[in-house]
Amino acid sequence: MRMTFGQAVTKVSTAASLSIILTACGVESDSIHSNLDVTNGIEISEETYASVVLLVSVTEEGQSICTATFVNDQQVVTAGHCVYDLDPNEPSLYYVHLNEQGEGEYSVKAKSFAINPDYDMTVNNGVNPQDLAVVTFPEDTAPAVSQISFKTPAVGSELTIVGYGNNRNYMEENGKLSGSGAGTKRVGDNILRANSSGFLSFYGLPEANGVVEAGEQSASASGDSGGPMIVGNRLVGVTSGGGLSQGSGDSLIKVSHYVDLNSPESRRFLSSALVK
Repeated sequence: MRMTFGQAVTKVSTAASLSIILTACGVESDSIHSNLDVTNGIEISEETYASVVLLVSVTEEGQSICTATFVNDQQVVTAGHCVYDLDPNEPSLYYVHLNEQGEGEYSVKAKSFAINPDYDMTVNNGVNPQDLAVVTFPEDTAPAVSQISFKTPAVGSELTIVGYGNNRNYMEENGKLSGSGAGTKRVGDNILRANSSGFLSFYGLPEANGVVEAGEQSASASGDSGGPMIVGNRLVGVTSGGGLSQGSGDSLIKVSHYVDLNSPESRRFLSSALVK
């Protein structure tokens, strides 16, 4: 469904498809260059994890959604690929607050943004540890604020992810990765499986299967791009991308990669981009 955007978003509900397995994770209304949502997640209100918000960007190609987290009263951290094609000094990018019906209740336009200068959209389809951006809104925009952790979590740590992406991922007969359910805020839990070269990674269910309880073994999907990984109530990572991998038998596993906010490179960028 194509999103319309004016004074407010009338409805944020999209289905997405893409032709590659490894992909970044925003959702566009007409075409997709990125893919990730909280699969097997639990639907939550805007007031739950209130610092985590919906971003809507508007370009000549259409509109797309991502997820972001306020870390002070006016700035969010998100994925670099979510803002890559926008004007950094006059971005067509909006924080949109949804009402209980999933409609845009109000929106706030971004003032500017900064991307990690080393981010390259052509490397690994945009999924790489430099996929990080800071977006600045007017002062006192944030509905709530999350604190960034001072250390990288250990492998085996319990984690929580939040996002507005798809709740289902599947392969079409032609081999394309597709999904549905974007535009709803969801939360899910999992376990950190790897910490390597600036990425925090784990795997989970591509969709609810009726066996694992909802909200467990969750993964990221289209629309979750830029969304947070939370450990110990602190922000430790930002969604970059992922894909489907073959599990045992005919089962598929959803692999999710998050930018480590405590890598030396991320720390250098954040220290320069965030308001002191």
